[in-house]
Amino acid sequence: MSENGLNISRRGFVAGAGAAALGAGLAGCSSGTAEKEGTDLASTSPEKTAYDPEAGEWIPTTCNMCFNNCSIKAHVVDGVVVELTGNPESSIGNGHICGKGAAGIMMLYDPNRITKPMKRTNPKKGFNEDPGWEEISWDEAYDLVDSHMREAIERSGPHAVIGMSMVASQIGSLVRGSALGAIYGSAEGASSDICGTGVHQMEYLLTGTGNARPDYKYCNYVIQFGTNAGTATRHGFNMTAELFANRRAEGLRHVVFDPHMGASGEKADLWVPIRPGTDAAAALAIANVLIEEGLIDVEFLKTRTNAPSLVNVETGRILFDETAGKSLYMDADGTPKTYDKCADPQLEGSFEVNGVACKTGFTLYKERVAKYTPEYQEEITTVPAATIRQIAKELGEAAHIGETIEIDGVTLPYRPAAVDAFSGITRHKHAFHICWAVFTLNNLIGSTNSVGGFCGFDPACNGWTDDNPNMSWHPAVWEPEGLIEYDGLLLGFPGSYYQKIYESDYTPTSMNLMELQPLSEDKHFVHVSQANPDLYHTQPAEVAFCYACNPIKWWGNYDEQAEIFKNYNYVIGIDMYLNESSYFYDVILPECCYLERSEPLPHAANNHRMIGGMGNPWTIAVWQKVVEPRDGAPSSWELFSELADRAGKNAEFIGLLNKFFRVKEEYAVPMDQKLEVEAFADSVLKSNIDEEHDFAWFKEHGVYDHPRDVDEAYLWANGDAGRVPMYFDFMLEAKEKVEAKVAELGIPWRPMTTRRCPTGSLAAVTRWSIPTSTLFPCITPMPSTPIPGLWRTPTSTRSTKRTPTATRLR
Repeated sequence: MSENGLNISRRGFVAGAGAAALGAGLAGCSSGTAEKEGTDLASTSPEKTAYDPEAGEWIPTTCNMCFNNCSIKAHVVDGVVVELTGNPESSIGNGHICGKGAAGIMMLYDPNRITKPMKRTNPKKGFNEDPGWEEISWDEAYDLVDSHMREAIERSGPHAVIGMSMVASQIGSLVRGSALGAIYGSAEGASSDICGTGVHQMEYLLTGTGNARPDYKYCNYVIQFGTNAGTATRHGFNMTAELFANRRAEGLRHVVFDPHMGASGEKADLWVPIRPGTDAAAALAIANVLIEEGLIDVEFLKTRTNAPSLVNVETGRILFDETAGKSLYMDADGTPKTYDKCADPQLEGSFEVNGVACKTGFTLYKERVAKYTPEYQEEITTVPAATIRQIAKELGEAAHIGETIEIDGVTLPYRPAAVDAFSGITRHKHAFHICWAVFTLNNLIGSTNSVGGFCGFDPACNGWTDDNPNMSWHPAVWEPEGLIEYDGLLLGFPGSYYQKIYESDYTPTSMNLMELQPLSEDKHFVHVSQANPDLYHTQPAEVAFCYACNPIKWWGNYDEQAEIFKNYNYVIGIDMYLNESSYFYDVILPECCYLERSEPLPHAANNHRMIGGMGNPWTIAVWQKVVEPRDGAPSSWELFSELADRAGKNAEFIGLLNKFFRVKEEYAVPMDQKLEVEAFADSVLKSNIDEEHDFAWFKEHGVYDHPRDVDEAYLWANGDAGRVPMYFDFMLEAKEKVEAKVAELGIPWRPMTTRRCPTGSLAAVTRWSIPTSTLFPCITPMPSTPIPGLWRTPTSTRSTKRTPTATRLR
């Protein structure tokens, strides 16, 4: 009983207050024009009463307030959503919901949402111009989109249309690309945000999948460079947060390198302030100490990396057997042999093979990091040498090198220590090089793909049932060096950086110049090439198709982006709200709120936002509408399906989706009629699980789990072949080919140098996350002389058990 005598809990009061606010304060919830149609909930809702969690129904669905897509339940009473909670029956969030997710109800009933299509009436475009939006019918909107898309491509070819989207809607982005390709033959796409350039590539190379993390269940020691994983952000955040918190309570030691004390630094055992952009030097110094102290996993380096590769000391290139086409190692008996025939490769040494002076790749790596003593890096990073030595010693000892552990009857290497990184170092210049230095530390201690170490989210899959391997993948092996390849982030389809690098001719055919960026994961350069088409030999697009994104805001040079958008003949936007980019749109087609739509496989193949590992099952969740869309606004799936149907391209569109989602022929929806989204979702679930678990089952139960096998969590559990790179010969291959091609085409290009030392004042762009928001870019002044009112990062490290201080510059 509460103090006021009412039997209402605090949580019940808050929820009830929210429902009352909806009833009293929000108008136009069932349409976008409350004043015109008189749909004020204050006049239509029942008499207000105390919140009753037993009233109405709780409908399982998926959150879309960020790209983690946690499983949630919507409490619906008389057709109105009155509360959103986490779904405790799903491992995707484990019943938790963040503040942003709980606020999804505000989006649903936001009177400022766009719910009807509109077209521009003012031909002038700019931030200071009123577009003069005019509501139009859906028929007119579809006709405008179709006519401008078709005319541009007929006039100038498939490059005339460029599609843009962002990572917050992976499936929506995939459907957008499929639709534009199937309907109009458009070949171009662009990433509107920066995402994980640098980090995803290294994770593909080392773990066989594009997202990786410490194996928290077994890990005892974690170093984080520029990431708040498990405390404020990252893929699978709600899953990671609980697991990470539990392990911290059990004694996991947490070390954070970060220029400022963010969420991770504040909670860490040791926060290490570091000069922005210098993380690579700190990582190489840790490597130096690990090697000098003998705290490395020699067996792992010999058998699971290409560190023993023989390298021509003059050219820096790996030696290959001309007949077998495979890299050479020096066996313990003094004979050079291909990697797969070498019984006991020598990790270190200098040799001569057929008159060629060579050293092992590890020898060259060791010589390289020898320069990066703790004292040398201190001048670069401001991190004290003693701190680097302490961390390196702790990391090496925590790795339990040489030990094993048994899981489900399988004996595996046990390396409960990992080094992790993300946005803080990967959304800047030199991102790949910094990630290269940081993640290779896991190779040195043998924790890559090992129990307790650094593992891919979902590097392998045997299927979502015991007897249906339809949804399955496992990284292939690049035979010339025995290196693992990868399976894609979204739906697990095979990919290979090595094929791109060694077998492509590098002639650009796309406006994003991906052919000159064989290690790039995202199509970011398109914005630069669009601004300078003559310089980069690209064809500017005539029509831009922007799905659920705000590309002008996501790139620093707003004026340049504005000019690009002014130069498009026509710009199409699909969104729920007006934003900065909509100042340049010619037509806007609204999408319904995520609570008003259904989609198949909201987490795709589980390998992008599901953290994986033993104890985390394969989890398939439902995404279903819980209320009807306001003003009948369609979902992106329905919108693209309508465009395909009007163009007579149903077969092409559905056929492409069937391939992406691995739909079996016996469950496929009709190809000669417009796609019906829930029917397609039904076909996907039956194909990849079984007939019992159809969409109707999911609408009722919400979530399906299947236990994870050991060899799905740990890549080499069955003793499969495969190594990871320690010596990056492919980088030299790419350099030579890119250098030759840009010289031929006259395209400016500058390889990344080892380290560029700025002079004078330096303004470093840093990125951080806090639990309620993601903030970037933020300018951190790093002056060479004191400037009044600015703060400089302290030059000594402090445990978070003490109050951190900074030196005020006066």
